[in-house]
Amino acid sequence: MSGAYCLSQLSQISSTKILLKTSKFSKGVYVKAGATKYPTSCFCRNVQTVTYGIVNGSYVPTTSKTQQPDKTKDNASTKLESVGAFQKLPMVMPSVDILYSALRKAKRVPPTKGIANIAKRERNRGAKQLDALMKELAVPLREYTENFPKKKFLHPYERSLIELTLGDGNYEEVLRNVDALRKKVVCVGKERASICAKWCNSGQSLTKRDAEERLNEGLEKLEEIFKCEGKAVDDLLNVAKTLRAMPVVDLETPTLCLVGAPNVGKSSLVRVLSTGKPEMLKLVCNYPFTTRGILMGHIALKFQHFQVTDTPGLLKRCDEDRNNLEKLTLAVLSHLPTAILYVHDLTGECGTSPSDQFVIYKEIKERFSDHLWLDVVSKCDILQESPVIFITEDSNADHLELARYRKMGPEGAIRVSVKNGKGLEELKVRVHELLGAQMDRIQSTTSDEASPELVT
Repeated sequence: MSGAYCLSQLSQISSTKILLKTSKFSKGVYVKAGATKYPTSCFCRNVQTVTYGIVNGSYVPTTSKTQQPDKTKDNASTKLESVGAFQKLPMVMPSVDILYSALRKAKRVPPTKGIANIAKRERNRGAKQLDALMKELAVPLREYTENFPKKKFLHPYERSLIELTLGDGNYEEVLRNVDALRKKVVCVGKERASICAKWCNSGQSLTKRDAEERLNEGLEKLEEIFKCEGKAVDDLLNVAKTLRAMPVVDLETPTLCLVGAPNVGKSSLVRVLSTGKPEMLKLVCNYPFTTRGILMGHIALKFQHFQVTDTPGLLKRCDEDRNNLEKLTLAVLSHLPTAILYVHDLTGECGTSPSDQFVIYKEIKERFSDHLWLDVVSKCDILQESPVIFITEDSNADHLELARYRKMGPEGAIRVSVKNGKGLEELKVRVHELLGAQMDRIQSTTSDEASPELVT
């Protein structure tokens, strides 16, 4: 009874008094006994637990009323990869190298120690060597299929590069063929190794020669399969080489994209604007689509680095009729945060009439109006006073904007000439201002995405 009585008295003492008496800082502080009475149940209700979540390396208290399922892990697994996945592709060995390396390693596998009978020892050696050959062939194939990225998890820009460079569906088909070869090698290898192992465990009187024949049959079967269907590995090797050779685009670095009709002088301007030698330089000839890929250069200005890229030319036609090179240009503009330097050629030497260039220009500017923009008229050293009009185009002068475009180009356009250097210094100054504005836009976007949400 005395113990129960003490507990009942303790429950009636102020919780503040209990805390002050147990603390070394409570000297000189007095609380009147019985001033406030707290039931035991009320005292327990005042005890709260706080859970903390880690947000950007800091502990932030979160509510613990209902335990919500953690969706961040699920989102992280399906998050799109950043640009640069092509440079992380595994190194693929040629199918011949994989085969002969596997054969050398498998033939060095010894039998299990302690088998006195020669025939049984040979059968054991055959089973182990076939199993080793199967693994040496299958393991690299499995690593390829696992380490090559799934196209749906790639950045939209790189996904477009795969479709336009390799063809729609070819990337997945090559990976499926490699995986099918792996499954076939595993199936046949296990079957042949099992035949040797069964003869070894059955106790039948087979000679050493019979065991060697079983082994040679299995080796020849696996070698035949890999030689016949090893083209899938060589196709994957070519895919890796093609994708790995693509120039890397940094999404956090301002990029200037040169756009225009074919052969208007974009590649020459990239060389002029680039500080170093541009990547994937192509031979410039006077016929359409001389740029067969993306020409990437770099600009260094005041301890800052920028990117400048040339794209294949666009023709006057609808998107359904565009070839892969034109679609590549549209993919760059659609999926990368670029500023646009649109190049016009009013001399008539590019092969596209000024009126057709006007139509293309209006379409692209309307479609990508959210991009920063700068217009340039190239080859001004040979630009004539009178506008160039092709025989096939309508010389209707009622369209005032088109008539002005034929003569002067878009309003505010810079006239340049790579041949005599006219306007290049002004172009560089304007390009640097444009890239600075693009840098501010990227930083503001990044800061908005990185700002933590307030937790209430």
